[in-house]
Amino acid sequence: MRVLFGVALLSLMALACAPTAEAPPPIDLEAERASLLQTDASWFEAYSASDSPADVFAAQVVADASLLPPGAPLAVGREAIREAIAALEEIPEFSVTWAPASAEVADAGDLGYTVGAYEMRMAPEGSPIEIVGKYLTVWKKQPDGSWMVVVDMFNADGPPAAADG
Repeated sequence: MRVLFGVALLSLMALACAPTAEAPPPIDLEAERASLLQTDASWFEAYSASDSPADVFAAQVVADASLLPPGAPLAVGREAIREAIAALEEIPEFSVTWAPASAEVADAGDLGYTVGAYEMRMAPEGSPIEIVGKYLTVWKKQPDGSWMVVVDMFNADGPPAAADG
């Protein structure tokens, strides 16, 4: 009995002295939201300044991301998304602007989303039109701390309108 008591006491002492894993530092959700807003805004800046906007768009998505464009099939995967954006870019006089209005980040800090507005202009049949809408983009935090798109979805607020000038 003494032997069992001694073994139990030594085991408890060893456990008490064993190093404990440090708790991860708390996640600063405000900083993560700000980072996500900046990432979304920077994505548009890079896209709009590029000679290859479809490539820039696709570079910001994970390999198996999904794009849910209005009135078009689901595009899954970086290459399918690049092709969908390239098809938009081929429409005569196509241009787009977008800006995030808000961002949220999960408590774990690994997923987040941005909500924003966009404006597209184009002249598919020679007459300029404008499409105003909103978007939702779901982001995943990468091991290096960057944010990448996992799902992007956008839709119009109403039917296309004749564009000024």
